[in-house]
Amino acid sequence: MKARVLILVACVALFSGLAWAHGGEEHVIGTVSKVSADSITVKAATGKMTTVAVAPESKFIKNKVAATVADLQVGYRVVIHAKEPTEGHLVADTVEFSTVKPAAKPAAASSAAPKS
Repeated sequence: MKARVLILVACVALFSGLAWAHGGEEHVIGTVSKVSADSITVKAATGKMTTVAVAPESKFIKNKVAATVADLQVGYRVVIHAKEPTEGHLVADTVEFSTVKPAAKPAAASSAAPKS
């Protein structure tokens, strides 16, 4: 019984630490659908669109190398770490992105019927 309680306490401590790991930042993950000098609109896999403001102190990282907002293009995959200084208004702290790799094409099904 003591072992179960100890494991439960350890799990709660671990998960509560993960919740504080990003200091209250929100993550916006998806594909860039619109980009300008002052904002980025991201479409998530669920179809939800989120617009994040860009500040002068926002950091941009493309393929693990420093970049600028001018390097970001529509169609790129992006992970934005954003703060919410006011309710419903996200401001980018860090924007990490890379180009989209084309999906592998499925093998074409043979339409010819086997000969008998």
